[in-house]
Parts: sequence; C-alpha cells; structure tokens
Amino acid sequence: MPPPQGTWNPLEGPGDYTTTKIVHNDTYPAIDPLNADHTGHAIFVAGASRGIGRAIAIAFAKGGASHIAIGARSDLSAVVEAISKAATAAGRQAPQVLALKLDIIDASSVEAAAKRIEQDFGKLDVVVNNAGILGAMTPMGDGDPATWWSVMECNVRGPYHVSHYCIPLLLKGKMKTLISVASVGAHLTMPTASAYQTSKLAGVRLMEFASADYQEQGLIAFSVHPGNSLTDIVGHGEGYSEAFKAVFTETTELCADSLVYLTNERRQWLSGRYVNCTWDLPELMGEKKRKEIIEQDKLKVRLVL
Repeated sequence: MPPPQGTWNPLEGPGDYTTTKIVHNDTYPAIDPLNADHTGHAIFVAGASRGIGRAIAIAFAKGGASHIAIGARSDLSAVVEAISKAATAAGRQAPQVLALKLDIIDASSVEAAAKRIEQDFGKLDVVVNNAGILGAMTPMGDGDPATWWSVMECNVRGPYHVSHYCIPLLLKGKMKTLISVASVGAHLTMPTASAYQTSKLAGVRLMEFASADYQEQGLIAFSVHPGNSLTDIVGHGEGYSEAFKAVFTETTELCADSLVYLTNERRQWLSGRYVNCTWDLPELMGEKKRKEIIEQDKLKVRLVL
C-alpha cells in the first residue's frame, strides 16, 4: 500500500489519517462543485459570516443550489454578494439568498429563522451546523467555569437548537440531510482542551441521535471534521507558536466542496457516522470501502472491549 499523500498532520489520530490511501489538504477535481447539481435544493448554513461557513455557502452556490439561507450574529451582506458572484462565475443561476440575523444559543432566534425559511423556501434539503467557538484553553482546575460552559452553550446547545427547528423542514425536502461541522478533536484528549473537545464529541453524538430518531422518515444526519484551518475560531493563528500553527494545513474550500459532494446524492448508509474531510471521498464512497464501513458499522462513537 502506498503511503498517504498530503501533508501529515499531528492533530489527526492514526485511524483518521490512514482511513483512505490518499488524504487531501485542499480541494481537488473529484469534489469540484461544478460537477454537482443542486438545482432545486434549499440549503441553510448556520455560522456563515466567515471562514468555513462562508466557504460552504459559496460552494453550494457554485454547485447550483437554488435557495441558500445563511445565518450569523454579524453582518452577512458581503457573503450575500459573494454567493451571487460565485454562482454567476460558475455559470449557474444566482440563487435566492436569505440572510438571517441568528444567535444559535437563543432558541427563539433559531425558531424565528426556521419560520422565515419555511415562509420563503417552503422546505430545506441540506442544513449545515457550522457555528462554533474554541473557547479558552486552560486546565480544568484553572480558568473561569462560566467561560468553560459557554463553549458547551455554543457548540452543543446551538446545534441542538438548529437541528430541533430545522428537522421538520428537512423532512419536507428531497435530500433530508443534516450535517454538523465537528472536529477530529472529538476523538482526541488534548490537555487544556476539555471544553472544546468534549463539546465536539457531544456534537458527533447529536448527529447519531438525530439519525436514530428520524431514520425511518428518511433523515440523513452525520458529522464531519473540516480539516484544520487557520480561521477566526483560532484567531487566524495570532498568539500561537509557529509549531502549533504548522498543523493547520487545510483550506476552507476542502470542507466546503466536500459537503457539496457528499450531499449531491442521498447517502442513507452514511447517516449517524463521522467523516474526516481530509479523506479521499471518492475512495471512501466507493463500493469496497462502503461495504466495509456498513458491515463493521464503522465511523461511529463506541466503547470497544
């Protein structure tokens, strides 16, 4: 077996890194949104003002999505413009874009956003839970308990709110796909990262439960590790050592284009599982690997004895 291709990343566990023969740090032709056809699909990206969320919304525009809702606490006007420009540049019809002032921690804010989406789009096909924070990196016995808990509020309560209010709209759609942007950190135990990594593990489990609760109604729910990117969640690397910044090797486009690829068709077998976007997706989706994952029920959180 040839060694994996790409830049080795010490934040990736051995299993994460070797799941496919090839790994990626940037987007690649096989997942190019120009190859997708999301015509007629309605997409909602929570946490879309910058970084990975912004890239996801733009990628779906390139993929031909007809309706794109974006939500964030900050101004979204620049993202709306970028979405329209990206669609036009890709030769697609500019989508109907709905920009929503959104605080995912506030249930009433998320409920209002879902009602507005239903009013304007009537349904949803793909929902991406992307909003999240890193929080302070401190040992459990140090730091401020309120700061620690705020990470849970944003990274667990927030995605729950989005899932809760959007699942009814997804069940009206064709693709019925709910995605949580989690982290490989869900499967790691890094000193000082108890808030962030615990919250991301909870996010992975939330998608497992969404799948279990609604699989008979056709819902597909899974989580992804977007790769390690120097986005605003880590302050674009400001204040961190060069050694720490060196492990952030992935572009935001890798995750964005991966999600367009993964949702271009219904993949019911993927529901309840975890996908690392650095893995080679055509290989992962291939018959041999798919059969192995299904038969051994891989890519799920479990206790092995």
